[in-house]
Amino acid sequence: MKSIKVLIAGGGIGGLALAVALRERGISAEVFERAKSFGNTGSGVELTPNGVKSVDRISPRLGSAVRAAGWSSDLHADDMPIMSWDGKLLKSREVGNFPAKWGAPMIGILRAELHRLLVEAVHRPGPTPVTVHHQAAVVAASTSGDTASVRLADGRTVTGDLVVGADGVRSTLRSVVTGDVQPRYLGFTSVRGISKRPAQHGDGFVFVGPGGHFFAEACDESRLFWTATINAPEHSWPAKPAEQARADLLELWGGWSAPLSETVASCDLEDLVVTDVHDCPPLKRWHTGRLVLLGDAAHPIGPVLGQGANMALEDVASLACLLAENDVPAALRMYGRVRSQRANKIVQHSRLLARLGHTTNPLVGMVRDALIKSMKRREDTYRDKELFSYSP
Repeated sequence: MKSIKVLIAGGGIGGLALAVALRERGISAEVFERAKSFGNTGSGVELTPNGVKSVDRISPRLGSAVRAAGWSSDLHADDMPIMSWDGKLLKSREVGNFPAKWGAPMIGILRAELHRLLVEAVHRPGPTPVTVHHQAAVVAASTSGDTASVRLADGRTVTGDLVVGADGVRSTLRSVVTGDVQPRYLGFTSVRGISKRPAQHGDGFVFVGPGGHFFAEACDESRLFWTATINAPEHSWPAKPAEQARADLLELWGGWSAPLSETVASCDLEDLVVTDVHDCPPLKRWHTGRLVLLGDAAHPIGPVLGQGANMALEDVASLACLLAENDVPAALRMYGRVRSQRANKIVQHSRLLARLGHTTNPLVGMVRDALIKSMKRREDTYRDKELFSYSP
């Protein structure tokens, strides 16, 4: 196969991971990132077995670095409890057996740390060049014959053999590939933070309750990251100063069982991130000509299943391997067919679970809790079998 150059719009987890994966396979890449520099990019990421296996496929060296930097489920002293808002145990996640059962552990890692590892991998000296451009927002893209190009906000045009849109939920390239498909608000906002490990359930825990969901996962010996999803009008919580958001969360859910309030109270304000949550209707196509989408640009997904970053890493491993083994048109056809089927199914399932998980109806809440309890008697739930058994 002749050498190709790939242009990547977006320097988040998906964009940088793709640059690493391509370089590992002798394919050059240029990454265009709108931000001035890579800074604090949020709280943490739960890499489930499918995501960890994808990282290993992207780069074994990167896989080793992620394991060293994060907190593996092998290190959990106890199973992870899933509880009702008043502290009743609904189910325990048996995370210690993940490597034996699914071929890889679950790893909790700070998003900024994962991003740092990807930046280091991109800039590591090697024969295949990767260039990262900052303050380089992609505002348009086009494809013609065997070439594709991006136009930057400063007016420059850059041409390559393939353009990849890894530019997030509000992707510029999505409109080029699929037309006007706008993100849709899911009805809840996400408050994320990093805190000291609480005295109880320090390895991590999950709460479900009226109008919300709280997830916490260890990321090192002393800290955990957490995500609270709260029913709210769009734009209301992101408009709040961090101090008010933390105080309002404590007031809203302060009566929930320990250690939720202890965890929220110990979060420094600079580690608090608030964003509304969106997804998109399943896309009819993921590529046109030599323009292709991955990650949130192709399939924005709510946090209920914890699969946003994991799906992006699956996309990366699949696309990079296909490009290394096929010409560009054939690789894109196979990528779109294989990845869209899996990702669209997970987006739809996550949306259904979000509606059930954020209900304020007491009767529906009782049904939800009963369903979670019933999983104790099922060896392979949807989450486990369909998500974790996947290998790129």
